[in-house]
Amino acid sequence: MRKIFAISLFNRIFASYNDTKKKSSPMGKIKKTLFLLVSTLLFVACSSNDGGESPQPAKRTVIVYMAAENTLSGNAQSDINEMIQGVKKISKYDNLIVFVDRANSQEKPFLIRLKDDEKQPADTIHKYNSDFYTSDPENMKEVISRVMTSYPANDYGLVLWGHGNGWVIMNDSVASRRAIAVDNGGNKVSDNGLWMNIPSLRTVLAALPHSFKFIFADCCNMQNVEVAYELRKHTEYYIASPAGIPGDGAPYEKIIPDLFLYDDVQMYTKICDDYYNKTDLEDGHLPISAIKTKELPALASATKEILYNIYTANTPINTDHLIYYYTYKVSDPNEHVMYDMNDFLLRHAEQEDYQQWLKAFNQAVVYKKMSTKWQVSGTLVFDFEVTEERFGGVSMFVPLERYDHTLLKYNEGIKKTAWYHAVGWSELGW
Repeated sequence: MRKIFAISLFNRIFASYNDTKKKSSPMGKIKKTLFLLVSTLLFVACSSNDGGESPQPAKRTVIVYMAAENTLSGNAQSDINEMIQGVKKISKYDNLIVFVDRANSQEKPFLIRLKDDEKQPADTIHKYNSDFYTSDPENMKEVISRVMTSYPANDYGLVLWGHGNGWVIMNDSVASRRAIAVDNGGNKVSDNGLWMNIPSLRTVLAALPHSFKFIFADCCNMQNVEVAYELRKHTEYYIASPAGIPGDGAPYEKIIPDLFLYDDVQMYTKICDDYYNKTDLEDGHLPISAIKTKELPALASATKEILYNIYTANTPINTDHLIYYYTYKVSDPNEHVMYDMNDFLLRHAEQEDYQQWLKAFNQAVVYKKMSTKWQVSGTLVFDFEVTEERFGGVSMFVPLERYDHTLLKYNEGIKKTAWYHAVGWSELGW
């Protein structure tokens, strides 16, 4: 309707203008001037959107959520510097946005956009007025939503940067650690603070305006099937290591270009390869894998069936020398948790059942890099044998009676995960 009115008005003025051309009077010149002015205004009005200008979508916006108000604060700037090198190799149609919260009492959390600009490679796009817990779900939701609104794109990626311990939830009697993004709340270089548990992270992702092409967790012990299953509806791919990672984290000068590869297979393959090749721990590398999340419901069904067969056959559960990725105390075998999912089922299932389950596993775990030793709670361990047949690159919790007597009540904590219910642990007496 607005366009029709404008065209009608334009035609009237144009007709009047033609009349003035035939008359060379002062009034004609005034009409001519008015014609040009109104024509310009009409052109602008017809060209703009009623809702105002909105940002043109990029091809991809990647958000790095850097929770560094803890013992990793000293690694934050070096990783940002690596990202600045890496961003030189991405397209001008891509966005790399980094949220930063460090242990610095003189600094409030802020958002920067990294770009290929020698004079100003890090452009501060937002400064927060006060400090806050990055591990608080509402704060995380605000940060990511702000970026998605300000830097829209065809798809999005998320990098979780910081400490992690997978699905494990600590007791109230000790430091309140929960999964990822510890924030001590006092701008101190300390890990005694509040963490975010994985169900809370799932709630944050569910509240965002968009889901992700991938989530890359640059945090310790995050490649658990429990975590991946929790996040399955909010990302197409989930990439992480089941083991502890070095403090300096990923080689971002190489990883950043990988995050903007638009062939999915190339993307997750390069991320895993570059991280694996960078980490050298006395002839050991970082085990890492990629999960295609839409295949996880089928894996859950297959796992439920194979676990039922194992437990109803009264198969003795033996975890001695199984591949494991996490422990609260390295010196105490009773605290060994997060066993390799494939290794556990290979040992305990009938071969026919295992081969059937393996098909579902390979559909979900689309890529993995194997190592023979890695860090567990900061200690390099290799008190198990790793082979191609045994290594799966994804951990799974197995309830055991001994966990009822450990400091961390793992058998209770696992009940908070969706995976626990999906595979029927409660139906098996757990």
